[in-house]
Amino acid sequence: MGNLRILGGAARGRNLKVPDSARPSPVRLRKALFDYLRGRYPARGRFLDLYAGSGAVGLEAASEGYEAVLVENDPQAVKILRENTHKLGLRARVVAKSAGRFIEQSARAGERFDVVFLDPPYDQDLAGAIAQVLESGLVDSGGLIILQHPSDLVLPLGERRVYGSSAITIVEVT
Repeated sequence: MGNLRILGGAARGRNLKVPDSARPSPVRLRKALFDYLRGRYPARGRFLDLYAGSGAVGLEAASEGYEAVLVENDPQAVKILRENTHKLGLRARVVAKSAGRFIEQSARAGERFDVVFLDPPYDQDLAGAIAQVLESGLVDSGGLIILQHPSDLVLPLGERRVYGSSAITIVEVT
C-alpha cells in the first residue's frame, strides 16, 4: 500500500492509506477538480464518490467541507476508507455496496447530491455508468456528474478536461 496526501481543506497535507486494489486519481486531476468546484460551489453541498477506491476524491471533498458519501464494494478498500475517515476526523459516510445498488436504493429513497463523482474500473461501460446516474435523479438540478476516464475516451456529452493519461467529463444536470 502506498500513501497519498489530501491537497486542501481541513485535512490538507495529511496522508491517506491506499488499498492495493485502488487506482487513485492523479494529483493534477484532483487539484484542478477542486479548484473548479471551489469557484462553482462556494457554499459546499452534498458530494457522492462512487467507486471510491482510495477515497482520494471523496475524502478531499470532505476535507473541503462537503458532506461526503463514499461508496465502495471492495472489502479491503472499505476497511481502509473507514480507517482514513476516522484518522482524519472528516465528516464522511462510507457505504459498503456496489455503485449500481447504491444508486437504485438512494434514488428510491429520494436522496440527492450536488456533485456525483464516478471513477469506475476502466473496463466497464463508462458511458453507461454516467447514464445510470443521470437517469436516477440523484443529482439536483444545477448539480454536476463528473466521470474520470482514460484520456483517449471521448464521450458525446458534457465538458471534457484532460490531465495526462486521465480525463474527466463534467455534465451539468438541468
